[in-house]
Amino acid sequence: MGIKGLAKLLSDEAPECIKEVPLSSLHGRKIAIDASMAIYQFLIAVRSGNPNSAAMVLTNSAGETTSHVQGIFNRTIRFLTEGIRPVYVFDGKPPNIKSHELVKRREKREKAQLALKEAIEDDNAEEQTKQEKRLVRAGTKENSDCKKLLGLMGVPVVEAPCEAEAQAAELAKKGKVWGVGTEDMDALTFETPILLRKMTFANASKSDVQQLDYQKALVGLGLTREEFVDLCILLGCDYCDSIRGVGPKTALKLIREHSTIEKILDNIDQKKYGVPDTWIPNEVREQKLKKEREEKEAEEYSTDKEEEEEAEGNKSGETKSDAEEEELETLVPIYTQARKLFNEHEVDTDCNLKWTECQAVELSKYLVEDMGFNVDRVKNNIEKLQKAYKATCRPQTRMDSFFKPKPGIVGVKKRKVAPTTKKDTGKKGKKSAFGRRR
Repeated sequence: MGIKGLAKLLSDEAPECIKEVPLSSLHGRKIAIDASMAIYQFLIAVRSGNPNSAAMVLTNSAGETTSHVQGIFNRTIRFLTEGIRPVYVFDGKPPNIKSHELVKRREKREKAQLALKEAIEDDNAEEQTKQEKRLVRAGTKENSDCKKLLGLMGVPVVEAPCEAEAQAAELAKKGKVWGVGTEDMDALTFETPILLRKMTFANASKSDVQQLDYQKALVGLGLTREEFVDLCILLGCDYCDSIRGVGPKTALKLIREHSTIEKILDNIDQKKYGVPDTWIPNEVREQKLKKEREEKEAEEYSTDKEEEEEAEGNKSGETKSDAEEEELETLVPIYTQARKLFNEHEVDTDCNLKWTECQAVELSKYLVEDMGFNVDRVKNNIEKLQKAYKATCRPQTRMDSFFKPKPGIVGVKKRKVAPTTKKDTGKKGKKSAFGRRR
C-alpha cells in the first residue's frame, strides 16, 4: 500500500523533487527492484483472452501460472540491454504490527471472491476480469519461480529479513545501488535517496520513469527526517490506522506547526478528529479501568457502607492497584511502534551483489520444458541476455561521475586578469576587461 496521498502531496508541495526521465537515462546504474511489486504487476498485466471472455493469466501445460516468469524474464533483459544492472529484493516476514493491514487485505479478497462468483453466474466477462485481478497475489510459489529464473539469468537476488522496501533502501544508503524501483511510496519513508516509479513497463508503454529525490522532498516540504516520518504515519501507512478527518494538507500543516505526533495529539480537538484508540492506549485503558471500578463500587455500595467510602477514594483516582499501574506502563501507542519500524527496521547489512553470465542450457530448459515457452523466442532472448552481459560486465563510466567536487577546491583564489590596453585591442575595436568587444 505504501503511504496514502504522499505522491500527490509531493507533487503539490515539493514539485522540484520529482522529474520524468527516459529509461535510457539510467544506463550504468545499479537499481534495487521490489520483487513482490514487480511480480504482482506482471500477474495482473500479462494475461490472455478475447473481448468475449474474461482475460486469464498465462499457464503452462500443467495449468501452473507463468505470467510472472514471462514478465520478469522479458523486463530484466530490457533493463540489461539498457545498461541497467538490476538486483531483485524479496520480502521476508511481515512485522507483527502489520497484522491489522493483512486482515484488511484478507477481507477484501473474500469480498472479491463473492463478487467473482456472481460475475461468473451472470456471464459478465468484464466484471470477472476485474475481480480476478483483485484476487491476484504474489505467493511463495511465484517468488520461488522468479528466484530460480533470476539465478539462472545471473542476476543477484536479496532476501530481506523483513520488508523489501527497507532492505532496498539500505542497499541504496550504503551505495551498493543507486536507486530503488518500486511503486510503494514508503520506500521514501525508509530514507531511500532516489525512488524510481513506473519502471516495470517503462518504454514498453512509451512512458518515462518517475524519479523522486528524497533530500529535495525534505527541502521542498520544509521538514526534518523525523518530521517526515511522522507525516507519513499521519497520512496512513501499513503499520497503523490514521486519524480520521486529517487529510494530506492538514497533516502537513499540523507537522509544520507542532513537529511531532505527541504535540499534535495534545493540541487537536479529539472530538472533532477521530483518534484511534491504539494511538492513546493508556488513556483508553485508564477510562476502561475507571468504568470497571465504578461498576464494582456500585455493587459494593448496596451491601457495605465502609466499602462505599473506600470505593469513593478509588473513584477519585487517588489510589490504583500495582497491577493496574504496571498494565498502564506497558501499553505503547501504535504510532511509536510504526515510527520505530521506519527508523530501525530489520535489514541485512552484509549483502554481496554479483552479476554473472547466464546459465544458457539450464535457463532454456527451465523456460521451455517447465514453463512451456516458445523455443525460438527463448533462444533469441537468451542471445540478447548474453550480449547484454558482455556489454555490462565492464560497464562504461557515467559522464556525471567525472564532475564530482574535489576536496580542497573551496577557497582557491581566482587568477587576476590583466587589464587590456589600446595596444592589445588593435584595429578591430576595444575590449572590456573580460575580453568582450565594445
